[in-house]
Amino acid sequence: MKKVLVVCGNGIASSSIMLAGLKDYLDEQGMKADLDKASLMDCTDDIFNSKDLIVSSTKLDRPNVHTPVIVGSALLTGIGEDEVLEKIKNELDK
Repeated sequence: MKKVLVVCGNGIASSSIMLAGLKDYLDEQGMKADLDKASLMDCTDDIFNSKDLIVSSTKLDRPNVHTPVIVGSALLTGIGEDEVLEKIKNELDK
């Protein structure tokens, strides 16, 4: 099962909203993933690299992180949400 980490600045509000939307979408698609959320500030490069995908509320600028990162702010605003969800699905299908 793929491991997805959803992150935002404090690991509370935005990541919770993004995680809920992502979970609903994956359920609708019949896809399974191990979803977790965290604060950007609390995550080390090792934590990020232990996941299969990172969905972040903002661009992640960490050169030592090799895990694919998708900016998921559209899951908060609804603008471009379908495109972001499709990117996430494609990444999880790899």
